[in-house]
Amino acid sequence: MKHVIIQVTALALALMVAGCASFQSKQRVNLAPFAENAVSIVSEVEYGLSQARAIHIRNFIDGPAVKAYEAQWKKVGKILRGIVAYSIHVVTVSESNMSEKEKAVALADYLEAIAEPVRESQIGYFEITQEELKSTLDRIREQETYFAAMKAAQPIIDEVARVAGLVIEDLRAAQDEARVEVAARIEAEHAPVLSFREGIKETQTRTFRSLTYGIRHAKGEEGMVDSLFALDPQLKAYLKPGGKIDQEVTDKIEQRFIWRLQTINLIQEQIFPELERYEEEMRELDDLIMIADRGIKQSKGAITVWRRSHQTMAAGITEPAAIDLFGVAQAAVKKVVPLP
Repeated sequence: MKHVIIQVTALALALMVAGCASFQSKQRVNLAPFAENAVSIVSEVEYGLSQARAIHIRNFIDGPAVKAYEAQWKKVGKILRGIVAYSIHVVTVSESNMSEKEKAVALADYLEAIAEPVRESQIGYFEITQEELKSTLDRIREQETYFAAMKAAQPIIDEVARVAGLVIEDLRAAQDEARVEVAARIEAEHAPVLSFREGIKETQTRTFRSLTYGIRHAKGEEGMVDSLFALDPQLKAYLKPGGKIDQEVTDKIEQRFIWRLQTINLIQEQIFPELERYEEEMRELDDLIMIADRGIKQSKGAITVWRRSHQTMAAGITEPAAIDLFGVAQAAVKKVVPLP
């Protein structure tokens, strides 16, 4: 009887092990969060790009540096959309009825279709040669499981992420050049008024200092007259023969100060609207560049997280939450608004 019990127990354990193995082999790992979050985070970036609207500086953003900046943003956008396309394909293949071997081949076929054109277009950045790419694709096709195929594909993913980082650095350089170009055009547009403002400011400052010397002279301080005329030699025209200063001269100098200040105030009122436009244009430029700079950092972070997320999946992690690394970056990616 004891022998029968042992045999039955052993058989039950064997069936349990076989059953668990069968269940695990057929279990579908939910990779949907990988694609869903890739779509979400890239959509946030592209939505921000679409919201960029130049109002005050619209007439200053058609120069070559701005056009180069726009072109560089398009390259980054293409990379981000490529990440989405690949992420969706990974999930689509994972959820298909193909065998593990067929999934590995499908992954390699997809990478082959997109990798070579990208490698050729970024030939100066990609360090993977055509022969190395072919070797990696062959290795992906040889894998017996989908996760093993993804792990074999990781070098390509790493290289894409590295190249994307270089493209984003080019974007940062293009942004700096665009900012300088637009700022120079704004400055040139308002150059006459800006120059006049500096002259007015100098005259106003000189008048206040001269007035101070006059007040100190009236209080009996020695040397104030010399300081006054050294600072404001035009006032010597009011001196009487022999350089005499009496109350009449003092009154005329004071009237001169009053006239100057009134004239300065009148001129400032006349040029204020244009100066205000200048300030608005520069503020808008600074705001757009600041938001765009944040977008550059967010885009770079998104690509880094995508690479890490793929690496985690390739390691065979079966817990969906563990591969949801995009959630870390998604909260940070709000709006990316470069110069339109």
